[in-house]
Amino acid sequence: MKNILQSRFKEKGALILIFTKNPSRKWFALGYIIAFFLLELMIIFNNSFTISFDSSIQNLLVNITNANNNKIFELITFLGKPIMDVFYLIAIMIFLWIIKRKKSALWLGFVLISGNIISFLVKITVKRNRPTGKIIPATGYSFPSGHVFGTSLVVMAIFLFILPHLKNQTFNWIYKTILIVWLILVAISRVYLHGHFPTDVIGSILLSAAWWECNKMLYLRYSENIFKVNTSIE
Repeated sequence: MKNILQSRFKEKGALILIFTKNPSRKWFALGYIIAFFLLELMIIFNNSFTISFDSSIQNLLVNITNANNNKIFELITFLGKPIMDVFYLIAIMIFLWIIKRKKSALWLGFVLISGNIISFLVKITVKRNRPTGKIIPATGYSFPSGHVFGTSLVVMAIFLFILPHLKNQTFNWIYKTILIVWLILVAISRVYLHGHFPTDVIGSILLSAAWWECNKMLYLRYSENIFKVNTSIE
């Protein structure tokens, strides 16, 4: 079936496939989903381990709290806020559209919109209050972190669609390292500023990874039908 699809797409002058089929993908997705729901249940039922874990990380960050670090983490959290993540992802979509990767751009747009809906639904379902003593104002519920969820999507999008264009493997690994460090810094900033608990940011990473992998599988499952409906794209 894969060879048939590839042959058909080549005949249409279209992109063959955004992703390659990977039998282990479903197990990764399942692992992320199970881990996320277990964490979610632990938070809902105020599990003692999650409370202790959150407190221990928060206490560590209290030791480095000062005016200078406040400014640094406020800047990081601003650059990682959900609306900024939307701008970053739209920029990637525009880049993909310009280089004639229109289906990739549309897929990324779907992941962005649907992912934010899922994140919002989880927030209003769990209804976890934010930590006390916020350094900067933060409204809404705490779990999961919108900042970290959006940043995770941005990082995965760059990994998948941008970095493969770099032929120099050394630079490729350097940029990957920078992106991972950036995600970690955004996560730390949310906890440092008392906008989220540590388990909020962990949950966001698990949710974004699960949603990313699930959407890959959805694309591979229905890609043939997508091309039947509209073969004019890409």
